[in-house]
Amino acid sequence: MKRRDFLKTAGSFIVVASAGGAVGSGTACSGDDGGPPTTGPFLFPQGVASGDPQPNAVMLWTRVEAMDGATDDIVVHIQVATDSAFTALVVETDVTVGASSDHTLRVLVEGLSPNTIYYYRFQAGSAPDVSDAGRTWTAPLPTADVPINLAWVSCQDFEAGFHGAYREIIKDDEAATEANRIHAVVHLGDFIYETRDEHFSEPLDDAFQILTLNDRNGVARRITPYPNGGSAAGKNFALTLADYRHVYKQYLRDPELRAARARWPFIHTWDDHEFTNDCWQTMANYTDERTLDEPMQRRKVAANQAWFEFIPAALSDSLGVTGVQNQAKDFTPATVTDAPFGTAVDANNLFTEPNNVAALATMTIYRSIRLGAHCELVITDGRSYRSDHAIPEDLIFGSSYFFDQRNVLSYEMSTQMDAGSQANGGSPPASFHGGNFANTNQTRAPGTMLGGPQKAWWKATMAGSNATWKVWANGVPMMRFFLDNGTGTLIFDRVMDSDGWDGYNHERTELMQYLRSSSIKNVVAITGDIHAHFAGIVMDNHEAVTPNPTVVELIAAGVSSNSLFSFFEYPTRTGAAGGLRHLVTYDATTMGGADRFVENINLTLLYGSASSTVMSQTDNFAQAMAARDPNVNPHLKYADSNAQGYGILRITAAGATADLVTVNRPVVDMPAGPGKKRTAHFVIPKAGPTDPPVLQGPTFTGSPPFPFDPET
Repeated sequence: MKRRDFLKTAGSFIVVASAGGAVGSGTACSGDDGGPPTTGPFLFPQGVASGDPQPNAVMLWTRVEAMDGATDDIVVHIQVATDSAFTALVVETDVTVGASSDHTLRVLVEGLSPNTIYYYRFQAGSAPDVSDAGRTWTAPLPTADVPINLAWVSCQDFEAGFHGAYREIIKDDEAATEANRIHAVVHLGDFIYETRDEHFSEPLDDAFQILTLNDRNGVARRITPYPNGGSAAGKNFALTLADYRHVYKQYLRDPELRAARARWPFIHTWDDHEFTNDCWQTMANYTDERTLDEPMQRRKVAANQAWFEFIPAALSDSLGVTGVQNQAKDFTPATVTDAPFGTAVDANNLFTEPNNVAALATMTIYRSIRLGAHCELVITDGRSYRSDHAIPEDLIFGSSYFFDQRNVLSYEMSTQMDAGSQANGGSPPASFHGGNFANTNQTRAPGTMLGGPQKAWWKATMAGSNATWKVWANGVPMMRFFLDNGTGTLIFDRVMDSDGWDGYNHERTELMQYLRSSSIKNVVAITGDIHAHFAGIVMDNHEAVTPNPTVVELIAAGVSSNSLFSFFEYPTRTGAAGGLRHLVTYDATTMGGADRFVENINLTLLYGSASSTVMSQTDNFAQAMAARDPNVNPHLKYADSNAQGYGILRITAAGATADLVTVNRPVVDMPAGPGKKRTAHFVIPKAGPTDPPVLQGPTFTGSPPFPFDPET
């Protein structure tokens, strides 16, 4: 047992493996709550997990629970071995955990060999209660010329569907050769959703279809009521530490999620739902009127602590790029109150209200992980330090021009208001669209997604890494998703999602131009959040007449969350958004086709509103293509908006390949997995010193989505 320092957080330990045999038993006391340990019997109801592999270390995790509900300390015996039978032990020791960490246990095991599979398990108390056996992996040395295979996932709403996508990855991995097996899974956020008792519909017919999900044991797939809970705008959300712990424990009821966490190390960042929907800093966004702002500093501290307890991430112990100081930091408690933000901000639009600053400072999760000679995984936090959304919700609240406060918004307003005082060459307009909307950001500094310190760290990491490929674990879409007003239906040009980087275009341009001016090549962004598959190229300035390709972006759909197509389809059935329906979908059966819900939004994004309008009117693909506008989103190469699934990225010295896998809608609990609908395959050749990034593909296994196979 090694005590590097007095350990920082209850439930956190460091042990050192022994090359010559098992480490002798001992007890670490920093996790103790006092009092004699209980004797059991015990359960490990949330399974086991590992995370953040390093060449000589990996973080292990579990949670133990007394069957009688006792909250006393529990002695946990840890075993790590080089074989699945646990005959070749390298760690065997005891630690004690208590209620202060909800009996979760995080163990950083050091002294391991690089690029090696290890097995681990936990035993509790004096009773022979044993956890599932976990399998993990250590990173190769930074000089090791080895391929790296990563899966990436996001958005796994428990109540919207089952997590069978993990079963599909597991099945393929079990059948693969050793060289082709997945090394680690990158989770890009929305591991949990903080709301419960939501209702979801399917585009099955013109009636509203409520999904009622029951698992394989006949149990309703619902998050049970929170111990405390809050409510606003019809939402019931996690409010306290007990609530967030409750949600994580409920999510880890899913057997496929537990199986995946036991098979591979996970590398995590978060998006919004680990705290609150569409959040920025410590601000919630359940209401759309600014007069009803929802500062929730206490809730942010609770969400951070629960994430730290249930997610095995090496933060303070992260290694990072040589010469770049590690900024990641383990959770430390803070006492805060829910205070109005006021108006004071720093140069990066971070509100300096003391409770906001203190809550954010409880934990820092942006970091980088080196995986051999060819992969630097750069993990960012796109929520904690971002500025407020460029277009204030109350500015457009109730306007007939908009049906949502953060989606399908004015392109001009989004880009100009994000640029703040620097818009229009330093002369920002006073208003937009005939004076209907005032520019309330004329004196504001430009918006930021990363915040000043993280942005400086990102630049230093990208420049300082000598890995062949820089893989950016980026939470929200980076590419521009432009919706043109070519047919007049939209009244003015729009951006699809202003909660993503389209709402923070000024900083997007700054980062991309930094990569170009610094000659940093072979950057691939893997992304989630948007509940759809997309692939394309991020340009150095999407607003330029002749932008330059800079970064390949691959966006994977959610594991189980309702698709982007469903999000847009349902509102267009009635009301103000009804006039937009043909840009999203149409009923081809009225013209002799087979599909009642053509995913016309794919065509709108790829080729423009004129093309999708003609398609909806004629169901004739040739005529639709004749009407296409090649300048709408020329950087976008692939769109599958009605999807759940995941991505696979394989990296070598010579190049990279990627698969975007669409699974069948996971609304039935199938132990064998939901099955695959399609796989879109892409090739990313290694770029030379003066070469632009190139994305080749897609090629398909299975049935392509519309419009890649117009017959579908």
